[in-house]
Amino acid sequence: MLLLSMISVLGGCNSIDKMLSKVVPFYSYNKTALSSISVTSQTNSNSNLPVSLDFVFIFDETVNPSLLGLSGPQWFGDKARLMLNFDQQLLVAAIEVVPDTVMYTINLPEGYDNAVKVLLFANFVRKPGQYGADISQFKQLHITLTETGYQLKEVNP
Repeated sequence: MLLLSMISVLGGCNSIDKMLSKVVPFYSYNKTALSSISVTSQTNSNSNLPVSLDFVFIFDETVNPSLLGLSGPQWFGDKARLMLNFDQQLLVAAIEVVPDTVMYTINLPEGYDNAVKVLLFANFVRKPGQYGADISQFKQLHITLTETGYQLKEVNP
């Protein structure tokens, strides 16, 4: 009973929630593990055109099914409508990366660590690079933009 009381009191702090999920068998942590995102872009990325990237932080699990199957063009085409429909349930960090960018660090929005899911959408010229990706499971994510798509890598596995 004391343990349950401690969990409920301390449950509001994400770092404590993460710790508890590792040591308490019945306690789960359903927020993103993401703590940093960096991006580099190869010289010929996206046929030498800038790439728009949207990082979508979802705070309500009921929104997930609506966004998980979207491609980059679908997201960017419906972005305004989706942002209005899911007003308080998501945040978007949007950037545009030019070819031959050495390293760019993404400023994560305030409260990002309460997101239950984080999605990445890219707006490439060619169809193969225009898929969405769930990046919630990464802790320190590095994205490399290539000619036709992107590669995701955990920095310190």
